[in-house]
Amino acid sequence: MAENRALSQGEIDALLNQIPEGGEAEAGDGVAAATTPLDTGFSRVIKAYDFRRPDKFSKEQWGTLQSMYEAFSRFAGASFSSRLRTLVNIRLSSIDQGLYEEWQAQVPSQTACYVLSMQPMTGNIVVEFNLDVASEVVDRMLGGNGVLIDRTREMSDVEVGLLRSFSSVVAQSLQEMWSAVVPVRSQLQDFGLDAGLIQVASPTDVVLTAFFEVSVGNHLGAMSVCVPYTVLEPITSQLSAQVWFSSGRPQASTDEERLLMEALLARSELELQVELGSVELPTSSMLDLQLGDTIVLDQRVGRPLDITVDGRARFRGLPGMSGKQLGLRVTDVVEQEYGFDAPAATGLRLPPDQLTSGVPLAALPSPSEEDQPDAPIQLHPDPIESPSDGAPPPATHAA
Repeated sequence: MAENRALSQGEIDALLNQIPEGGEAEAGDGVAAATTPLDTGFSRVIKAYDFRRPDKFSKEQWGTLQSMYEAFSRFAGASFSSRLRTLVNIRLSSIDQGLYEEWQAQVPSQTACYVLSMQPMTGNIVVEFNLDVASEVVDRMLGGNGVLIDRTREMSDVEVGLLRSFSSVVAQSLQEMWSAVVPVRSQLQDFGLDAGLIQVASPTDVVLTAFFEVSVGNHLGAMSVCVPYTVLEPITSQLSAQVWFSSGRPQASTDEERLLMEALLARSELELQVELGSVELPTSSMLDLQLGDTIVLDQRVGRPLDITVDGRARFRGLPGMSGKQLGLRVTDVVEQEYGFDAPAATGLRLPPDQLTSGVPLAALPSPSEEDQPDAPIQLHPDPIESPSDGAPPPATHAA
């Protein structure tokens, strides 16, 4: 039976002395060999992973986000230019994933911050302008040429109010950017001038940050957008290139959209013009014109006149009288190459104040060659006679 006792110090030293001198080197070589690629064709790659900053987006999603923020820079540049009445260029500098406290450390402590909601998504995002851009916006909105605000003083309540009202322009650009993925309604929730006091996420929460270079007039500035991952998490599956590019394709209008478009167009006012005729005269004859002279036009009596809309002939009709006012009866529809379809005669109605009898002009019976119809409009094929009181004759060249 083996004796159950502990080794003495001398026995331990004796065992250590029996280890070869190259053992440490061989052991080191063994460790090094374990970390080198194996000869079997497989390699073991060790990648560092930061548990405080986990990767939340795939390569395809990064490409989609890049395209979205580039589109946002174009939308915002056009909206800012229209609102400030000057050329505004916005260019995407970088887009990255980090922690909320890191974004707060990157932006200036004194800066203009818009806290915006993104309904139906939960949570808020932050759009930040540095004071150079903010002061340019304030001065332009007040009608100036863009004077930077002295940073040593605080903004007044009027200036803060102007910056708050400018949030609608920012919100509109965000809505246009996200409309390609999911329709959102962006509204201002808060406004502040200190990024350290804006809390839309905890300091260690993962956020998506995008930084832009802004050129307003002769001044350069910076802008950034901070979106917490908790806001994007429900729609990450829709951040794909297929969804982004398919949203840019034109889609057929639905019946409801067509009806709405027709209703909007129906309220539009158009000007109809009728030309009785024209004539070319030399300058000498124009200079010799006197009161009572008759100008013979190139239009024959009884021939339909062109009724033009926006300079293009749409209908033809015959002139006449309706009570004590001039009238025109539509007799023909001009067919256009681009497929213009004229409405039915019963649907072509003028406002009541433009109808003396209340009867649609297009609904009147068309004239025939044998006789003239018994209608409110009487045709006048005879030459125009001058009034007996010596008053000048009415103009005969245009109506």
